[in-house]
Amino acid sequence: MLSVSGIHKSFGGVQALADAALDCASGEVIGLIGPNGAGKSTLVNVISGFLAPDAGQVVLDGALLQGRTPQHISASGIARTFQNLRVFRDLTVRQNIEVASLRARQLRRDGPPMLGVDALLETFGLADRMSDAAGALPYGTRRWMEIARAMATGPRILLLDEPAAGLNDEESDRLHQIITRLRDLTRIGVVVIDHDLTFINNVCDRLFVMDQGRLIASGAPAAVWRNPKVIEVYVGPGTGTGATPAVELGG
Repeated sequence: MLSVSGIHKSFGGVQALADAALDCASGEVIGLIGPNGAGKSTLVNVISGFLAPDAGQVVLDGALLQGRTPQHISASGIARTFQNLRVFRDLTVRQNIEVASLRARQLRRDGPPMLGVDALLETFGLADRMSDAAGALPYGTRRWMEIARAMATGPRILLLDEPAAGLNDEESDRLHQIITRLRDLTRIGVVVIDHDLTFINNVCDRLFVMDQGRLIASGAPAAVWRNPKVIEVYVGPGTGTGATPAVELGG
């Protein structure tokens, strides 16, 4: 469904992305990982239209999207969350989700069935707090609301930028369950950026690893963590042939 290839992006004399690429199919959860400054969020900003690439293609179901506005890309079927939460603080939880749902219905002509607001409130455990102001919510609850709001647009592809950041172990487990349930229920593709490698390994079918703006490895988690380039990035120079990162490979 989503194919991203040959993406280049520079800011002045700094090259943030160099031939970056990934792909995500319907019903698949992929992880986009790498050290700080690897270019992960920049790539997501290109995919979602917040940045225009200098070169390369973003294709969704055969349609070219690079250079389009975020509104056009959202209407085409790509939704996202942000590393730093962006919510309408003075609106209630329900109103935050309703705004996204209404706007999507105005813009979108076709696509997969959209989950209703009530169904999303129930799925994310927000029904009891739907009348609360978003700005008064605990951090974890605001995180659920932001993902629910993205899902209200009825996306084909959901981009999650650091969804487990700031969550405790119990909340991370719940996030894993929610992502899996949404994938099974709607057959959307999900792209997850996160530094919690245990969470990433448990929730993702495949991993894409970036370093210094380039893709250095991709594949099933077990194979990726045996890649010498990945080991060197996560453990240190000179360790690419003997050490493995201290992560747990989940099922």
